[in-house]
Amino acid sequence: MSQQKCACPKCKCSVDSNAIEKNGELFCSHSCATGHADGSKDCGHNCQCGK
Repeated sequence: MSQQKCACPKCKCSVDSNAIEKNGELFCSHSCATGHADGSKDCGHNCQCGK
């Protein structure tokens, strides 16, 4: 696994073996993987990347 950070543009979280893969990219949460389509403001890791 070469990608170290979540692929969400504003997210600063690291990804690990529990990452969610979508379109060949790794995300730290389901919210990030869907582009915060659910209206979420964060990824659940004390990060406000969905704003």
